[in-house]
Amino acid sequence: MKIRLKYFSALRDVTGRISEELDIPPGYTLGQLINWFFNRYPKAEVFREELLVLVNGRTLDNFYVLREGDEVALMPPVSGGGGVVSQPVDLNREVFDIIEKTASRGGGGVVIFVGYVKGRVGDASVNILEYEAYEPHASHKIREIEEWARSQEGVLEARIYHVAGSLKPGDHTVYVFVSAVNRDVAFRIAREALERVKHEVPIFKLEKRSDGEYWVLGDGRRVPRSPQS
Repeated sequence: MKIRLKYFSALRDVTGRISEELDIPPGYTLGQLINWFFNRYPKAEVFREELLVLVNGRTLDNFYVLREGDEVALMPPVSGGGGVVSQPVDLNREVFDIIEKTASRGGGGVVIFVGYVKGRVGDASVNILEYEAYEPHASHKIREIEEWARSQEGVLEARIYHVAGSLKPGDHTVYVFVSAVNRDVAFRIAREALERVKHEVPIFKLEKRSDGEYWVLGDGRRVPRSPQS
């Protein structure tokens, strides 16, 4: 029985692969697969406590019995809206559209967060920040967060976008728009939605700097890119 493994971010350096097929016996569980992975690639042990695993885009427990054709994505902590886009978003168009759709429902303002690539990290200059998204699952997760935000009391509209690709300092990376019945709700939900994007959406970033290349994991932990095995 064959399954397909996909590796992202720093795990590609550790394994020297983007993906691989694996023959497994009937009854083989996800937990057994994870143990196989760390035995096969001991350098990945540093990510064991933070490893993210999706089977066909879903989070499953270690007792799940793998099936023929399953795709298992193994990922370090994500860096990550709706959905993933390849071009900057037109801020004016989004704001005007939100105002038009919410003013008659009691809206009085739109909270906007725009993330962009920083040009310096410590003493190093940033040249390029490369964002990779695991699609279509990244866009699905972003839409799920949007739906959660819209379901919160007082929220009238929520939109989230995340840019993927090779970006330069000053380029936009992520957008969060929230309109609500008052500013307290709008600011709170915008912040919570952004945190969810950063921690739940399978988007990864590689920082190319004057002092080398670094994978950026989770809340900003930087791991030097190692040569592929």
